[in-house]
Amino acid sequence: MRHRPTRIVGFIVLVVLAALFSLPFLWQVSTSLKTEDQVGKAEFDLVPRAQTLEMDGATVEVKPVERKGNLQVVEILDGSRKGTKLAVASSRLSLRPHLEWSNYSEGFKAFPFFRMLQNTLVICVLVVVGTALSCSLAAYGLACVQWKGREVLFWAMLATMMLPAQVTMIPLFQTFKGLGWINTILPLVVPAFCGNAFFIFMLRQFYRTIPASLMEAARLDGANDLRIWATIVLPLSKAALAVVAVFSFIAAWNDFLGPLLYLMDDDKYTLAIGLARLQGQYSSDWGRMMAMSVVMTLPLVALFFLAQRTFVEGIKLGGVKG
Repeated sequence: MRHRPTRIVGFIVLVVLAALFSLPFLWQVSTSLKTEDQVGKAEFDLVPRAQTLEMDGATVEVKPVERKGNLQVVEILDGSRKGTKLAVASSRLSLRPHLEWSNYSEGFKAFPFFRMLQNTLVICVLVVVGTALSCSLAAYGLACVQWKGREVLFWAMLATMMLPAQVTMIPLFQTFKGLGWINTILPLVVPAFCGNAFFIFMLRQFYRTIPASLMEAARLDGANDLRIWATIVLPLSKAALAVVAVFSFIAAWNDFLGPLLYLMDDDKYTLAIGLARLQGQYSSDWGRMMAMSVVMTLPLVALFFLAQRTFVEGIKLGGVKG
């Protein structure tokens, strides 16, 4: 009972933080269901609303144009009299919830969504597999195998994290161009099979928590390092590997610069490129852009909730009693 007020305060703080972090996504969903006129309004309406007018026994959506004395000039936006301008009393106008679902249907038609989705999923799956395999193997060698120069190589690897991506962009492009990989997915996938310094560091720290007695016992039974990695280390590191998989999937899913640099044909573009095409040089359809942004965000949200169970299960399986 003594700790109950503290738990209540902690719960309230968590709820407030969750609401603050959810607000951008809720705004995104709200904007995806608005018309262009509603998007341009200065007022923030989480639930999209539109001005309507009762006319001839039906309710039509209208857009205010100008005021003339006590009357409001409006333009009818739907129905048989679409485009007609009327001067009506402000009391006849009312605000009602209005969800513009056509933004989603029009967004799917704006670019070849399903072909780009297929391209994106192929790249994401290969990147996740390559990152998990290469980083776990490298981390095992740096954490569980004794060899001369191990610490020096580890710190040299960490130093590469200080290099901005812009520094290596041109040399990498020239290398891939010399290999003939431009306009293929190889520049986006092959580097994942060469490891990632951050994920190697994270997995190395996790592997160092695994009791060395387990690996020593396996070596006494005649197991080599590859078998120890596959049968002992990997099953105990599901939680850490789940984090690597989720983070690498999100990075590949959201990657815009990579496909923009290395892919030339429209039939090879990813969803990030397709979404950027909805933004024109002089004007943008923000409703459709937000609708497609929501569609691109939903798989990541679903992946996060699915991965939560994997985190917990991995921690339970990886628990070793002393």
